[in-house]
Amino acid sequence: MLTVKTSVKPSGVNGLGLFAEEKISKGTVVWKYDSRFDIAFDPEEVKTMPSVQKELIEEYAFLEMKSGKYIYCIDNARFMNHSSVKDNIADAPSPAGPDNLSIAKRDIEIGEELLINYRTFDAADAKSKDSYLNS
Repeated sequence: MLTVKTSVKPSGVNGLGLFAEEKISKGTVVWKYDSRFDIAFDPEEVKTMPSVQKELIEEYAFLEMKSGKYIYCIDNARFMNHSSVKDNIADAPSPAGPDNLSIAKRDIEIGEELLINYRTFDAADAKSKDSYLNS
């Protein structure tokens, strides 16, 4: 679940993106798993879903490295785009439990797009050879 104020707007990176609507200081937790807002799906369950549901999960969920489950965020976190070069959000272990957090790597200004390196937390992207993951 997002813990900062954001909005979804057209992105120069890809389609729609997630943008800061408040100044975010370095080290601020931007996202943390919350079962009320983040739905976990077993990959075997996803395989048996009707194609429209399966495509939604494959497009907007991430395959969490620790649990091996797809995590689908029902808030706007699902619009956070990838960058391995200009990422301003980092995946980090949670001191309070098994789930990871997303934190600001540096100060982020209002209106700036939030970008994270998908390869650091998404098991499918970590192994992918898709060219967009190199930017």
